[in-house]
Amino acid sequence: MIVELIGKEAGITFECIHIVPGKGDCSRIHPHFHYADVMVDGEFDDKRRIVHLYKLKAACLRLCSVFEDKILLANYPETVQKVVKEGSHLHIEINNKFYLIPEADILKLEIPSLNIEDLVIYFADELIGDLKKNGSFASFASLNYIEVTLSEGRGQRGRVRINLK
Repeated sequence: MIVELIGKEAGITFECIHIVPGKGDCSRIHPHFHYADVMVDGEFDDKRRIVHLYKLKAACLRLCSVFEDKILLANYPETVQKVVKEGSHLHIEINNKFYLIPEADILKLEIPSLNIEDLVIYFADELIGDLKKNGSFASFASLNYIEVTLSEGRGQRGRVRINLK
């Protein structure tokens, strides 16, 4: 049995800013409005449900709030992106451009790139981690897998399925 949360309809969204190394439109600082869809496959529990949707949605919303209105930074090699802390700001050099941004406005992600592929894997892993940390994962014991789709607008999205058994 499959149960889904549709991000656009359920309000599971966030807007953030990033810069992708290289040339073209993505090489400038630019925003994305993301929707996160979550699908779970599992067996009925003793209450005849697959998953507690409110707990799953709450975890998704907590994660979205971490991303909301942040400038994302990935672990690009120093040959691609240089980041130096200057007081309460970060001096970022990327694509032959320089940015001085308050550190509080930045979300550093332990991922190799800000491509949608790495971003959706990170989002899914963090979602599972949140569910485990907040004690909700025990109620997800009957799940076979969780699938997360992260849309960055205009028909562009990444999807990952993580087996839970």
